[in-house]
Amino acid sequence: MRAHPETLLAVVGDVHAAWPLLDRVLQRATEARADGILLVGDLGSHDLSYVRRRTPERDARYLASIDELVRRVEACGVPFAFVPGNHDLPDLAHARNADHRVLDVAGLRVAGIGGAGPGAFGFAYEWGEDEIRARPSPPCDVLLVHTPPARTALDRLAFRPEHVGSEAIRERALAHDGVLVCGHIHESPGVVQLGRCLCLNAGGLGAPFGRAQLGFVRRSAAGEWTAIHEDLESGRVLEVARAV
Repeated sequence: MRAHPETLLAVVGDVHAAWPLLDRVLQRATEARADGILLVGDLGSHDLSYVRRRTPERDARYLASIDELVRRVEACGVPFAFVPGNHDLPDLAHARNADHRVLDVAGLRVAGIGGAGPGAFGFAYEWGEDEIRARPSPPCDVLLVHTPPARTALDRLAFRPEHVGSEAIRERALAHDGVLVCGHIHESPGVVQLGRCLCLNAGGLGAPFGRAQLGFVRRSAAGEWTAIHEDLESGRVLEVARAV
């Protein structure tokens, strides 16, 4: 890891075991000399998906895909953290699972909130708003969550004029001084600011709307934040500094 007065974390959206796209965004993270990597959930294969479809064989394939994801991320040689998404098991046993706790990633405190809500569709990891409100809110620099905050440009569906994010996550963002990174709504990558919190949806790698895209969050030596979204297919780059 290089010595410098700022910290850059790469943010990888919903992978869904899309290995060629994951390799491409990890290569970009390495080229950018990211100090760490954050993964916002929906990590493994679609074998898990709906609870009603679970079998021992599907579970085994899903867990193998998680092992493969970890192998590829570890090969980058920088610290990382993840939260499980709604398509993941809520109790993934791994030292870098930040759900329900705070992990150090390149010197930044990363607090995780996995799963999705408030809608319930029978996926493996879903919750209600009050469950999130009841969780502790430890001090941190980065909120690593799967579900985007409600009523923003980050939680809009492509084919219906509807916001599907979480009000409880929005409340967390409004109370936070730092950054929030999320995914879940693949088609709504971008950056918004809520209060003193800069929020980034990294977009999805896996279907639907999957493409080669990723985000970055950077903290300067002065403690200021910038969020970046890069679409590696179109070349479009969005960079937003936190407003005072």
